[in-house]
Amino acid sequence: MLVTVSGHHVDVTSAMKDYAFEKADKLARYFGAKEAVVTLKIERGRQIAELIVYAPRHHTLIAEAENPDMYAAIDIVADKMQRQLKKLKEKWADHHAKEGRQAEEEAAAAASETEIEDEETEEAEQ
Repeated sequence: MLVTVSGHHVDVTSAMKDYAFEKADKLARYFGAKEAVVTLKIERGRQIAELIVYAPRHHTLIAEAENPDMYAAIDIVADKMQRQLKKLKEKWADHHAKEGRQAEEEAAAAASETEIEDEETEEAEQ
């Protein structure tokens, strides 16, 4: 996954950049997110981390977190994004396939019961 880390009114150290990259890169395991943009900002003394993920099917997910510690803000924004990605993946799941499998299993169970009854009837006739 392509991860871009940038700063707005803040000097992004290599440690902060590596930390943000590591957190954003872990999000790639959710159905192959294509690109992530991490923006670290300081506005009026508030430290803010913003994460934008470009997911398949033209979905853009945005999360933002504020904390006095920039590393904590990165953790919080990564957790928020993880919840959003899980929710989106759940929406895309084909729940009808589960219903189809259950119906097939019930039909197979009913067919096996019918076969057992037929065998018992044949044995009784002989």
